[in-house]
Amino acid sequence: MPARKKEPRTKVQYYTLAEICVILNLGRTKVHDLIQREQLPVEKFGSASRVPIAQFEEWLAQRTQAI
Repeated sequence: MPARKKEPRTKVQYYTLAEICVILNLGRTKVHDLIQREQLPVEKFGSASRVPIAQFEEWLAQRTQAI
């Protein structure tokens, strides 16, 4: 019988900044600019920055409504 893969116990709740770059098709510098100027939500865990998925989706929806 083949070994089963272990499923993560929790659902992913954060994006990395690299994932945000891919999602928005932007460079790292522009994403940092969005954090500074456009209040892109970010949480720090030590030196790691993560973007909460739920807050990111709200932020993106607000920005697309303003256009």
